[in-house]
Amino acid sequence: MKAFSDSYRCLARDPLGLSSLWLGEDDLVYVKGSGFLMPFTEEYKRFRLGEIQSFSVAKTSRTGLTLLYVFLLLFSAVIAGLIAGLSESYHLAKILTLSFFSAGALGALAMLVRHLILGPVCVCDIQTRLTKERLRPLRRYHFTLETVSRIDGLVREKQTDVPKPDGAEGEASAFRRVASKGPGDFYRVPKVVVPAFALFVVLGILGLLGLHLESLLVTGIVLVLLLAGSLLVTLSLVSVVRTPTPMSLRTALWVLMGFHFLVIGTGAVYFLVVAAGNPAYTVGLGGPLEAYTALPSEGGMALYGVFCAFFLGYLVCGGIGLGSARVWGKRQTLLAAAVPDAEGGSAEGEAPE
Repeated sequence: MKAFSDSYRCLARDPLGLSSLWLGEDDLVYVKGSGFLMPFTEEYKRFRLGEIQSFSVAKTSRTGLTLLYVFLLLFSAVIAGLIAGLSESYHLAKILTLSFFSAGALGALAMLVRHLILGPVCVCDIQTRLTKERLRPLRRYHFTLETVSRIDGLVREKQTDVPKPDGAEGEASAFRRVASKGPGDFYRVPKVVVPAFALFVVLGILGLLGLHLESLLVTGIVLVLLLAGSLLVTLSLVSVVRTPTPMSLRTALWVLMGFHFLVIGTGAVYFLVVAAGNPAYTVGLGGPLEAYTALPSEGGMALYGVFCAFFLGYLVCGGIGLGSARVWGKRQTLLAAAVPDAEGGSAEGEAPE
């Protein structure tokens, strides 16, 4: 398997990792797995690039999953709201039950947001002269188009007798360079990504300071940055889903989104518990600010440690994302300058944007 992974580059995996799609120098390998949570059996299907006739991509409905996530969100939120509203006092069992349904609502919201960010779902079939196969790892429309585009140039290069459509020569040339030299001239870094990483670095630093200073001003700034971070990380994920973006940046953004949901969900449960014990925390804007400022003393060492870990995660992920974005930005600049020299012409129409 190691020799296989060294010779082929993974293009896609299904959500459970059962099936995957790999690109080699002359062929495309589809690993079709079956099992539960892990592949029990694997079937390898090889498609030579010169024999591929077409890829067909068709959008399918995502309404069913959307309704399921909305139902789970509303159900969990209503139960958590009833427990919080009808309870005059809190003991361990009620706190655990409230935390369970709040976590359920947060998880359903996270899955709903992820489902909407990833965009339309689809099915993708590969057609050769002898067979037609559905590629299970290609289930999201934007990612499927990106993956097919990465293969398109190589297929055209192998099938030299196939005429290219008008205006496709520059695009095919770029895709050929992707397969032969690497992904640097195919990927782009959306402009909103760098500010998003920078904001979370600042948020991580201020969050850690707020836990130790217990300042109303710092707490207020952190809450505002949390709202701004929600917007920026969502816009960034939408951008990277619809733009060919390095996987390292995508992964860092998804991890940041995970930390963000954990911070918001844990903070909401904390506020419900302390506000039930001290109604003064619900008065005006100052009440919630005082509640969150007093988190180290009201929440105890356990909750203090949890939020320290969350804000440290913000800082580390944001820093890694900024470093990766800088590396890819430099690589794009060098490639944009090198393409005219390598091909003896202007970069216009051939250099990646």
